[in-house]
Amino acid sequence: MLILEAIIDGIRDIKDHFGRTLLQLLGIILGAGSIVATFSLSVAGKEASMKYYRVSGGIERIWIGNKPTGKVTLDAKALASQGLTYADAMALRSESKEIDLVSPVSQGQMDVGYEKLTKRRDVMGVTPAYSPISFFHVDRGRFITDTDLATAARVVVLGTTRATEFFGSDDPIGKTMTIDGAGYLVVGVMQEKYFSFDQKHNALRWMNRQMYIPITTMMTRKGEPLKQGKISFMHARMKDVARHKEAVAEIERILFRQHGVKDFDVFSRVANLKRNESEGKMYDVTFMICGLISLLVGGIVIMNIQLASFNERVREIGTRKAVGATPAQIFFQMLTESVLVSVFGGVIGIFVGRLFTQGISALTRNPAIITTGVIINALVFAAGTGLVFGMYPAIRASRLNPIEALRTE
Repeated sequence: MLILEAIIDGIRDIKDHFGRTLLQLLGIILGAGSIVATFSLSVAGKEASMKYYRVSGGIERIWIGNKPTGKVTLDAKALASQGLTYADAMALRSESKEIDLVSPVSQGQMDVGYEKLTKRRDVMGVTPAYSPISFFHVDRGRFITDTDLATAARVVVLGTTRATEFFGSDDPIGKTMTIDGAGYLVVGVMQEKYFSFDQKHNALRWMNRQMYIPITTMMTRKGEPLKQGKISFMHARMKDVARHKEAVAEIERILFRQHGVKDFDVFSRVANLKRNESEGKMYDVTFMICGLISLLVGGIVIMNIQLASFNERVREIGTRKAVGATPAQIFFQMLTESVLVSVFGGVIGIFVGRLFTQGISALTRNPAIITTGVIINALVFAAGTGLVFGMYPAIRASRLNPIEALRTE
């Protein structure tokens, strides 16, 4: 009942001194708005990164590539190493206990033609594991199979862009196209792959532009022995994301034994995600501090105006205490006024923060998401500001001597 009376008295005082209340609101509104904008952009960025990983292979995927020659000490072992090979992929698949799929890739540009149209396009030699490890599946027909690998079959699977480029609206399944002068049977067309960070550009459009043939066929065409056949890079899928460090260490250990030198790089998506989160936290803290500074300024304004209000109402407060008001009632009334102003400012700040968020999002072309957690954070910080900075004026009012107050002119 005491708190309810304090809230009613606080609302009445805010209405009676609305101009003064507006001055108190300004800093709180800007501070809460800054917090809303900061957390909204941060949450959206993290969500976009996770969604990108979910549609392009998940965070369990590990990328393994050749290290640039300039970063390798060229001793005898380094000179003897041929870089990543198909044999390395087979060694990982048979010996690793931390990964369950390995997808070696050999890529290069080739002359691709159908009927009168011939263009130089990227072609990727892959294994059947490429589809599940990349979350990239066929829409029509089938993907590369183990039989295709074993027989070095001349079959090709097209991304949607390449299917449209060479066949238009016709169904390419069962038709034959030429790759570097040899005929390849089209056995599949992949699903359309799409993901956009800014709702304008497809970050995965490169996947729709690919053409896939068996990696053994690619190496045969290049005249390379299968075991020594060079690959451009490979992907591996770890069994347990929580053991990503152990998975990376195991891969490096097997490849180092194969090569005798560390002429390769291994990147875990989990590690990359953690690194991005660490960098993101730095920006979150920086912008949150800016918002808290605004709230600090707003809190100082609230305290000063509450002190001015107290000085104006000394006789009123003294009269209330003289007729029976307890120090607790006076304290809660003054404190409630500052908290109500702060919460009201926080509510307005949420809408202002939404405008900030939309403006920043439009300028940077980055998405923004205002979640329930963001709104709660803004209101908690705003209410906390009113609580902390309203404490001193409330304590002074509760300790006021009614006799001295009534003598005040």
